[in-house]
Amino acid sequence: MIQNRSWKKAEQTAITALGVGMLLLAGSGDSSAGTPQAVQKQSSEKKLATVAKSPWPVWSGLDFIYNEPPLQAAPATVFGVSELTQSATHTVFSGVHSLPTGTEQNYRIGVFFHGDVFYLQGDATTVIGNGTFRVTVPHGVGSADRAVLIMYPSTYNPMSSPNCNPAGGFCSGRVTPATKLPLPIDPVSLTAFTASYFGAPVTSADRQIAGLQSLMNTPVITGGPYGNGKLIRSFRDMDSAFLYDQALAVIAFSLAGDRANAELIINAMAKLQGPSGAWMFSYLADGEDANAPLDMRIAGSNAWFGMALNAYQKAFTSTKYLSMSIRLHDYMINELIPISINGKVQYGFRFAPTDYVAGRSRIFALEHQLDAYASFHQFYALNGGAKYTTAATKMRNMSEALWNGTRFLAGFDGNTNTLNNNERYLDNYSWSVLALGNRGSRNQNFAGALPAMCDYFHVLGKLDYPSRKVRGIVGFYDSIYNNPAPVSQFVWSEGSLGAVMAMRQGASTMTCQGNTADDILKSMNYMVDKLHGMPYATQNTNPDFTSSGSVAGTAWLYYANRGRNPYAHY
Repeated sequence: MIQNRSWKKAEQTAITALGVGMLLLAGSGDSSAGTPQAVQKQSSEKKLATVAKSPWPVWSGLDFIYNEPPLQAAPATVFGVSELTQSATHTVFSGVHSLPTGTEQNYRIGVFFHGDVFYLQGDATTVIGNGTFRVTVPHGVGSADRAVLIMYPSTYNPMSSPNCNPAGGFCSGRVTPATKLPLPIDPVSLTAFTASYFGAPVTSADRQIAGLQSLMNTPVITGGPYGNGKLIRSFRDMDSAFLYDQALAVIAFSLAGDRANAELIINAMAKLQGPSGAWMFSYLADGEDANAPLDMRIAGSNAWFGMALNAYQKAFTSTKYLSMSIRLHDYMINELIPISINGKVQYGFRFAPTDYVAGRSRIFALEHQLDAYASFHQFYALNGGAKYTTAATKMRNMSEALWNGTRFLAGFDGNTNTLNNNERYLDNYSWSVLALGNRGSRNQNFAGALPAMCDYFHVLGKLDYPSRKVRGIVGFYDSIYNNPAPVSQFVWSEGSLGAVMAMRQGASTMTCQGNTADDILKSMNYMVDKLHGMPYATQNTNPDFTSSGSVAGTAWLYYANRGRNPYAHY
């Protein structure tokens, strides 16, 4: 999910097997993200700049907003926006190209606005001159998050692509191996393409908070019990709004004192909270359930949103959303299932309440136990209630039952009554220390397992073209199955930053190939893109890991830079 928490990876595999064409992880599967919807009406809240030099041409030969473009080399033809003029009545893109002089008449430029699908702006007028171009759209951008401009031979019809609907004037997004980005047209059919982003207004001087604020360029969700709200876009190039990312953003906004944006997300989530008190795994930016009709109330992501409600309550000393939080935590208590591990009864937080994939309701992942432990512990510290501290104790006991003496195991399979000894996930090392502390209730040395994270360490993360020649980003990749390292190694920002925080807390002198936690964090700060977002990963061939700016990477960078542990006890 791109946000490839281990449980998210499991969900992507499960959904693919079921043939559900909803995009859970950027760069994999069909990127149409559901049924095309009508163009959103322009929001009265949309703030349009008057005239601004665009800092964000995407693939243009001018620059790339990500430090890791997915293309292998610059296109033969330079094509990029250098100035973007916006008003309520016009949107004008001005830029440069490198078409040979005298051939301009052989090419055309089209512009698509992206909301939930890509809409061709049929009323756009274009002028291609000697080395320059100008595209004028006679209206504002409305709720669009970006514009994709395509340059193509005059003999080519862009609406002829099989993912396009000529009558409706839209194309569903296509994620191609060449780009790993959702685009309206496969780049192999184009001379060149570029894009400009319409991010939400930002107010924070903190780069990570500003990056998160810019991802709030999503439709207004109305009709909730606390008023209007918005979800945060999980990735710069997608309409996904994962529950986990909503939680990460609320926690970061709360820690930073940005009450307005924290409340926008919580207001939207209040409308989406189900009758059980829980939420679904993933939504589209407009609040539609991304995996309907499956019942995907995933344990870990719900526990993270419990942590988010706790963070808001603590930061602003407010019980405004306490009833939401009570409903969620009571739901979570009902999801604790008695199981036997090594002859002793434990209560595990099950993966999901239904077998939307066979056996899912009898899987107990370590990460989920850690998340629930923190959420119950924080909630009790804020609000009291014996049943919540009892639940926290059960979650700690269950977590510690997965410690094998040298490291934490990934989980327990209640279908076969076996421990998961083979899969080693990076977060099992880092999150266990962040949630439980350096030592266990019986003085187990949890922090002593952290040096094994170096098995995941990678020093060749590439962010090297076209404009930034940065090589050698150091950090960690995500998992090791049955011990051999994966073929595609890269730096995974979200997991690497959690590892940095665990090293600082539990192994301050630890190094991986000579790199301290501070060295790794300094290196990773070079990954931040021009829109203040943290790409989810450096260059790689894994379709589940995009180089797009992400909530997960950006929020965890904020936590690491500010030394704020989201699992912290209150």
